[in-house]
Amino acid sequence: MARHIQRSGGILPWLGLWLLLPTSAFAHATERGVILLLPTDLYIGGGAVVVALTFVLMAAVPATGLNALERARCKLGSAPAWNPLMPSAATLVIVLALIATGYLGNRDPLSNPLPLMLWTIWWVALTFLHAIFGNLWAFLHPWRALHYLLTALTPLDRWRQIPPMSYPEAAGYWPAIVLFLAFAWFELVYPAPQDPALLAHAVIVYFLITVTGTLLFGLETWLRYGEIFSIFFRIVSWLSPFGLDEEGRRRATFITIPGMRLLDVGVLPLSGMVFILLALSSVSFDGFSRTFLWLDFVGVNPLEYPGRTALIGINSLGLAAVFGALVSVYCLAVTLGHLLAKSDVPIGTQLGCFVVAIAPIAFGYHFAHYLPELLLDSQFTLRALSDPFALGWNLIGTRDMHVHASIVTNRTSIELIWNFQVVGIVAAHVVAVAIAHFLAIRLYARPRSAVLSQIPMTVLMIAYTMFGLWLLSTPAAG
Repeated sequence: MARHIQRSGGILPWLGLWLLLPTSAFAHATERGVILLLPTDLYIGGGAVVVALTFVLMAAVPATGLNALERARCKLGSAPAWNPLMPSAATLVIVLALIATGYLGNRDPLSNPLPLMLWTIWWVALTFLHAIFGNLWAFLHPWRALHYLLTALTPLDRWRQIPPMSYPEAAGYWPAIVLFLAFAWFELVYPAPQDPALLAHAVIVYFLITVTGTLLFGLETWLRYGEIFSIFFRIVSWLSPFGLDEEGRRRATFITIPGMRLLDVGVLPLSGMVFILLALSSVSFDGFSRTFLWLDFVGVNPLEYPGRTALIGINSLGLAAVFGALVSVYCLAVTLGHLLAKSDVPIGTQLGCFVVAIAPIAFGYHFAHYLPELLLDSQFTLRALSDPFALGWNLIGTRDMHVHASIVTNRTSIELIWNFQVVGIVAAHVVAVAIAHFLAIRLYARPRSAVLSQIPMTVLMIAYTMFGLWLLSTPAAG
């Protein structure tokens, strides 16, 4: 992750000393770092002003104008619904091959395809693609093919149509929340999430959990409530301008204004609200945990960063604390809005309604946080795929390609990347403010109540914009 720092005469000598210290290179969740000297006060203040002006603009637009924007949709065409079993089977084969490389391939995470494909291509690049093209994971995930194979065996064949257990309604998304917390802990706190063999173990464990869930409760039910990545990618896909409408046995494709599909989500249960906030808090903590502020708070000299192993306990508590703090401030903002609007809409309905406006912010942080890693590690991925088992192969002719690491060390490219990160964070909050106002207009009978209800939420989004831009500019270790 590229790190940035604003001009500060007092800290630059210390940073110069820090740059002389030896460092190690890893794959995703790495300890790689670069320094950028930029005055960032204007970026932070400007971003906050843009978000605030968005709220003012949305409040000034008549409801009829907002309704016209909401209805803006263009049908692109339709095609017969097709069975996604084949792409699912292809993904299953790829995942199994990657697991094999985790055990048999190069021990270096920058030369082994498993950590590079999982952390760079799947977790980062595929997430970006979901925000553009829609829910690709619904067609590409390996669980459909695996479930089909397992239920083709006797006596499991009868479970395909009638699962042995009914999914309890009260469970909601809570199983996925527990699993996502475990995933976030492994990615952000555990000392070596990029180790190929260990990562292969983790993938197998997750396969077993998912297989158990699909067999007990049915494929579609578990994908909807328990499979964390189906849920995560579905949330990100709500930002896409592209969508599908079912028309009998055909599927019609349409295009709309990006983010407008969030208005079709409806009111989420409490567990759905918690899942979205967890997605945002995890990536926020990843950036915050490396700042000098956090390290000073936990009593660590950032110039003598001890590594993840020494911080595993305090960072576990920090991850939980950031999650709890975000849930608390979100609930506080909605409750204050409820009081200002003097609304008779149940507070639970408002919590489940407005949380979908947090989805753009979660994606914006994901985009800004992982963009530099994608640009660099995608090159390592191409190189590793040519010789997946370290046998001297050159399958796609990229084994000896030169990795252009200067993309995250050259001042010009870093400034360009940083500007993209700033735009991503600010744009995400602008979309969030707009979506929250659309939802408020729907929820409240009077426009004045809708505007009043969004004042605390807008303050929260402005504060989070400033926090995100501060994370891009503050000194960071590790």
